[in-house]
Amino acid sequence: MEHVEAQRLGLTARWLPAIVILLATWLLMWLSQGIPTLCALANPCPAPDVRVSPALLFGGLMIVPTMVLILTARAGQQWGWMRALSHIVLVGLAVVGLGAVLFSGGFTVPLVF
Repeated sequence: MEHVEAQRLGLTARWLPAIVILLATWLLMWLSQGIPTLCALANPCPAPDVRVSPALLFGGLMIVPTMVLILTARAGQQWGWMRALSHIVLVGLAVVGLGAVLFSGGFTVPLVF
């Protein structure tokens, strides 16, 4: 009985971080839709929904490595390289996606010295 519970906890520890990364990134992308856009003096203001397209693109792309991590949760050591690669791709898509969503609407980092 204890072996089965330990095995379930091991499986949960393998796929739960991927789900948490995916949901946290989706939440941040959704919350970033409300950040006001900044308009440059030389360029016209971007459309109010300019952040939706990158959020949908990167949010959808993040499903692929998450599904790979869920499907290979029961796999042994022979799929370890696939799991490591999927974690790298998932985190990379999360970081690049959040950057694309934030900077697409004119979000700027203030350079205050």
